[in-house]
Amino acid sequence: MTSQEQDSAAPRPGTVDGAFWAGIAAVVVGFAVLATSFLMVSDAELQLVIEESAAQGQLLSPEQARAVYTGVLVLVAAIVAVIAALWILFLFFLRKGRNWARIVITAVGAVWILLTLPSVTGGSVGGAAAALLAVLQVLTVAATIVLAYLAPSNEYFRR
Repeated sequence: MTSQEQDSAAPRPGTVDGAFWAGIAAVVVGFAVLATSFLMVSDAELQLVIEESAAQGQLLSPEQARAVYTGVLVLVAAIVAVIAALWILFLFFLRKGRNWARIVITAVGAVWILLTLPSVTGGSVGGAAAALLAVLQVLTVAATIVLAYLAPSNEYFRR
């Protein structure tokens, strides 16, 4: 067996598998954050939207506001599903030892964490439940990145 065959037959380190599964968990938690945020929108918050639109000269009924909200929900869910699918695709490439995927995961993960921080500090809809899920999401994304750069992972990506 040549040294190249030995390298390709070497097992994947647990840190890479851990990064993969933490990344999958981040997607699951992300959808839970999204669902919690959308389910927790109250009639009072919709009333604020109605009042704001009235201040701008556009009158909306509660039914129209709910319809707009539902439309936005569908659009956001579709966009998030596409982004989640790409994230998972990059996780599979990461798991195969593709260093470029590790770099993409790092860049996207850093942006993800920055965009989630307002939810952690209570700056979003959903109250304490959404904030706790946001903390969990930040932790899972951070774990994905950290595990991808630990020493055993670095060796794996150098092969």
